[in-house]
Amino acid sequence: MIPTLHLIMIVAAASSLCCVLGSRRTRSVTAVGGTVLMAAAMADLALGLVGLAPLAWTVILLAWAMVSAGAARWRHGLPTAVHTLSAHAASPAAAVGRRHLHLLHQLGLVVVAGQIALGGAMTGGAMTGGAGAGDMTHPHSVSIFVAVVCVAGAFFVLAAAAMVLVGQRSTPERGNLLSMSVMTAAMAVMPFG
Repeated sequence: MIPTLHLIMIVAAASSLCCVLGSRRTRSVTAVGGTVLMAAAMADLALGLVGLAPLAWTVILLAWAMVSAGAARWRHGLPTAVHTLSAHAASPAAAVGRRHLHLLHQLGLVVVAGQIALGGAMTGGAMTGGAGAGDMTHPHSVSIFVAVVCVAGAFFVLAAAAMVLVGQRSTPERGNLLSMSVMTAAMAVMPFG
C-alpha cells in the first residue's frame, strides 16, 4: 500500500507543478518554487534520490512557505500605481481570487511539511536520520501532533474543494487545487498504511 501512496503523491505533485506552470493568472516564482520543492520532497521520500531526512524537508517547506508569505505581503503592499500597471489589476475580483489561491498554496506547503514531520515522527528515528533521534516517545505528543496535522489537512482539502466549486477558476487552477488535495489525502493515509 505504501508504494502506491508514494506513486499517488509523486503523480499529484507533478500534476500540481504542471498546473501551476500552465496558469497565467497564478503563476509566480514563489508558487512554482513551492511546487517544485513539494515534488522534490515527495520523490525523495519515496525514492531516496537526495537522501534528506523528513525533518530537513519539513524545515525547507516551512521556510519556503514563510518566504512565499513575505513575498505575497510585499507584493500586495505595493503602491496603487504599480497595481494599475499590472495586467491582473483590471478586475478586483480576479486579484482577490489570485490572493486566495496563493494563500491556499502557502497553507498547502505548511500542511505538507506537517505531514512529512508526522510521518517521520511515527517511523521513529527516520525523523532526523539517526537512530531514535527523532522519536516522540511520549504517547500524547504523537496523538496531539496527529490531531493537529489531520485537522489542518482536512481544512486544506475542504478549502480547496470550496475554491474549485465557487468562483471562476481556470482549468489549471482547478487541476492544481485537486492535485494538492489528492497529495494531501494520500499523505494523511501514509503514516497509518
